[in-house]
Amino acid sequence: MHYLTLQHGGLSSPGVFFPYIEPARQGEMPTDELPDELFADIQSFFRKTPVLLIGSGFSCGYDLPGMKELADHLATTVHDGLSTDEARTAWTQSIAAVKANLEAGLNNIPLGAAVWNEIILSIRRETAKLILDRTIAAEERILDEKPNREHAPSRLLKHLFTGSPQNAECIHVITTNYDTLLELFCDLANLPLDTGFMGFRRRRPRLDSLFQTQYNRVLVAEKHQQQVDHRLCKTVRLYKPHGSISWLATEEGAVEVLNDVSIADRAIVVPGPSKYQDALVNTLFDAMRTEMNYVLSGTQALLCLGFGFNDDHLQGVISRRLSEGLPIILITRSPTPNIEQLLNDHPHAIAVFRSDDGAIFHWNGKTLRSPEPLWQLDDFLKRFLE
Repeated sequence: MHYLTLQHGGLSSPGVFFPYIEPARQGEMPTDELPDELFADIQSFFRKTPVLLIGSGFSCGYDLPGMKELADHLATTVHDGLSTDEARTAWTQSIAAVKANLEAGLNNIPLGAAVWNEIILSIRRETAKLILDRTIAAEERILDEKPNREHAPSRLLKHLFTGSPQNAECIHVITTNYDTLLELFCDLANLPLDTGFMGFRRRRPRLDSLFQTQYNRVLVAEKHQQQVDHRLCKTVRLYKPHGSISWLATEEGAVEVLNDVSIADRAIVVPGPSKYQDALVNTLFDAMRTEMNYVLSGTQALLCLGFGFNDDHLQGVISRRLSEGLPIILITRSPTPNIEQLLNDHPHAIAVFRSDDGAIFHWNGKTLRSPEPLWQLDDFLKRFLE
């Protein structure tokens, strides 16, 4: 077994540990030159302005922890944050299962147990500390780099933004990650970003209508004089159904505070049974999930980067849309078992994975190989879109 990581701007699978066995080569199309029809299908796909779905494999490529590393971290840190003997005993009894499978291990702790809230609070704090530290380091490296061209995620976001209809209110980006890398890549691409919060220093969610159409005030010539007009201002709408390290938990609800490195509690949904409890009882998470499901229900295409389809928060709507024939492209280092099942159930899906030093495509019922590492976002963009 090996840990799946990202190299040179590519994408990895989201913290999944299993031996990847490539499909049998019998019946494949052995070619170094991909067919023109594949290029046409991919370019047609992007003309639909797909919703972008980002999983933890994306962030793993920037040295953010996957599920396995997070489980190991929690196994050694949560105990010290517990104050009662009952909580320490319950946690100690769960450590082996947590290290084997984080979410399944947490499910072994009874949801109704009196110690559950104490354990979840410690898990949330330790998770946030780890993600915050690693995000700061990742963002410093990204800002220190001097690439010959823009970073691949910024180029992708800009391509989706400029390629969307002129009268579109926004493009939609969904991420299950807690970090703020996408926010940074939007800034680097000079794209206006809407996270559902408003304000300046302590930004509060617009719970009456989380995301809003935005306009610019411009001066226009009208009958030999200038008048004020309002023009549509397209934005990137970022949906974070699991919360963010930039969301602080307060008695009045979550507030978004950028570049806060304090030890304040973060509003994030941690793995395990509390994931569903948090999302159902917390107004912000409920509103975010409602908006996200509405977007997925209406999109014409779905682009998935580093997403392993292991998240029940998103599976229902996506599964229904795929059954209706929704176009989808998956780009990740290696497939999870859920991705393999998805490709089996929905052969119209296009998927790109690593294959030795090159890439393997699943397309139109065929398996194609390329010597180029097209599973890496930078290479994919240069080959198909730029």
